Amino acid sequence: MNYIVGFIFVVLVAIIIRQRHQFEKMRRSGRFMSYYAKLNENAKLHAEFTAEITETLLRMQGYDVDRIISGDLSCVIVSEADKQAMALHIEERRHEVEEQDRYFEQVQAEYEMETAE
Repeated sequence: MNYIVGFIFVVLVAIIIRQRHQFEKMRRSGRFMSYYAKLNENAKLHAEFTAEITETLLRMQGYDVDRIISGDLSCVIVSEADKQAMALHIEERRHEVEEQDRYFEQVQAEYEMETAE
């Protein structure tokens, strides 16, 4: 009878240890998913910014993406004031992207510190 009680006790201890391991694995997975979401958000922001720069450069040259897609390759003359406004808008977006990059670097440093433990 003592052997059975001892065996059950050992099995219960093993179950508790296994559950601790699984909980820690879930915590690490949650941390990774949070970091991965921030990584994807940052990558999306960079992709949108690159697309916006490309579209703005085309507009500065007098082309419109919607017209190009429909097959119309005609060029419109764009005034210098409009070009400067477009360049200013791109510069503002660049600052937003740089700010987001700084935030992402902080998130990345936190994640690396958490995973180093």
